[in-house]
Amino acid sequence: MKRISKVFTASLAAIMCLGLVACGKEFDAVGYTKSVLDANYHEEYAEYAKFRNLSEEEAEKEIEDNRAALAERELAGIGEATEEEIAAYVESTKTLEKLAKYEVKEAKEQEDGSYIVTVEITPSLVYTKIEESSAAIMEEMTAEGQNPMEDDHSFYTLLNESIARAVEANEYGEPTTFEVKVTADESGAYGIDESQMADIQDALFVQP
Repeated sequence: MKRISKVFTASLAAIMCLGLVACGKEFDAVGYTKSVLDANYHEEYAEYAKFRNLSEEEAEKEIEDNRAALAERELAGIGEATEEEIAAYVESTKTLEKLAKYEVKEAKEQEDGSYIVTVEITPSLVYTKIEESSAAIMEEMTAEGQNPMEDDHSFYTLLNESIARAVEANEYGEPTTFEVKVTADESGAYGIDESQMADIQDALFVQP
């Protein structure tokens, strides 16, 4: 199911790269890292909003607007989608993201003022389940006279149903330790590099 794989290759990782800024004299690197992960994966915005100096509503809107825009761009490269299909896809990816399983352990300040934050990650195997579920659903739809590989709207039905079944069947691998570097820019605002966020994504959700 290469068409489905293409959707997921860039979409979820890119969602993580928004608004990673925080500042303050007594910087809590553990709290900050957890707030970023909680906001992006578990829709928990309160602590993230504090680090960003935003209202909780503003923090939620910031991430949700980026998620919706990203989904629209990614799906535009796959085939024509209605607003309803894009919205359904966004909601599907949220259920997938909530499978993210992590525990932020400790932070050690470095000589250059940055922090190394240790995160225990238990990887989700949901992408393997998506491959399995999409193959089964494809057979079901074909038997009913639908062709998701030719009809865009049938494809989005296949995509969202594949995610739903995969989430229900999700399993986890063995926990691993991951180190996140949190650095400050010239203004003293802390953040996590986009490449680090992509690496976290890859660790949380193992690709088959």
